[in-house]
Amino acid sequence: MNNHHSSVIVGKASGSSRYDPVVHRPSVKVTGLGHYVPEKIVTNADLAELMDTNDEWIRTRTGICERRMADISQSTSDLAVEASKEALRSAGIGAQDIDLIVVSTITPDYYMPGIGVLIQDKLKAPPVMALDIRGQCAGFTWCLATADGYARLGGMKNILVVGADLQTRILDYSDAGRNTAVLFGDGAGALILRVDQDAQQLATVDNTVSGLIDHELGSDGSGCLSLYVKRPGMMAGKERFMTTQDMDERSTVPHMDGRQVFKHATLKMESLVRSLCKKHGITPDDIDVLIPHQANFRINEMVRGKLGLPHHKVVNVIDKYGNTTSATLPLCMAEAQKDGRLVRGKLVMTVAFGSGFSWGANLLRW
Repeated sequence: MNNHHSSVIVGKASGSSRYDPVVHRPSVKVTGLGHYVPEKIVTNADLAELMDTNDEWIRTRTGICERRMADISQSTSDLAVEASKEALRSAGIGAQDIDLIVVSTITPDYYMPGIGVLIQDKLKAPPVMALDIRGQCAGFTWCLATADGYARLGGMKNILVVGADLQTRILDYSDAGRNTAVLFGDGAGALILRVDQDAQQLATVDNTVSGLIDHELGSDGSGCLSLYVKRPGMMAGKERFMTTQDMDERSTVPHMDGRQVFKHATLKMESLVRSLCKKHGITPDDIDVLIPHQANFRINEMVRGKLGLPHHKVVNVIDKYGNTTSATLPLCMAEAQKDGRLVRGKLVMTVAFGSGFSWGANLLRW
């Protein structure tokens, strides 16, 4: 896999010893946090009744004990809306105050349109731009960077950033699909970002001012077939959008080369953390809270060990929720805020790797 990546360096306030902004940058900080998971809990024992697996096999290989499953009456946008409502309440604003919606999902309600417009409509928000991003498991990191970039355009005060996925309906709960079916759950998380165009001081690694600091994003399409859902789609050589043969061949469920994904995820997630730290003259030990994507507990433990971080600095909720794809990072934030690890002034880094291959990391002061 190549080492090409894109970086969004957002700079520091004038007088800093490291970066000076080369373009105007407003302050963009988190003012609201919300999350939502369906009520139904599916345990490893429940899955063992459907396929040849058991609790010990799942826990030792993934770290997952249970996951949530949406009710048949719920759609992905429904999950997203519940998380968004909580984020709005947390920020002390209403839907009418939203100036932009940026959402990550790979399981939209419809093939088109995306769920951003559905979230806008269900919240009764103004007719603002509602943007869907297909960054897979790295999607929420891409959303934060995208929102940060749009904030520079001016005219915005509150940006809603959402990650939501409903994976359980596309999984194969049989022996043939057990390697992926045991991994995923449903959920959503949301942030409200407050934009201050006239901020006197920006967030940096040298102060405790709240705000987004920097992002590093990238992709490598040569790894796309290591984790993908083949159909439906506009594949070359296919006359129809979807056929019964596709269903018979299980082309609509996720297919994964677990070893390849594991190897690339551990390498890239570690390198992302080190790269952002190096750019800002800090070490991984200076990070107060590391929030990694929740694909596999063993991946996160390997990354933690390579970075030399203590357990309490790394947030993991995969045991409770499984891999919720776009929602993993905000779900981690919600749990870390609840247990007291995520408080104002903490230096936080998110890091994620997913299908595509795609990856991203965000550095922020909470």
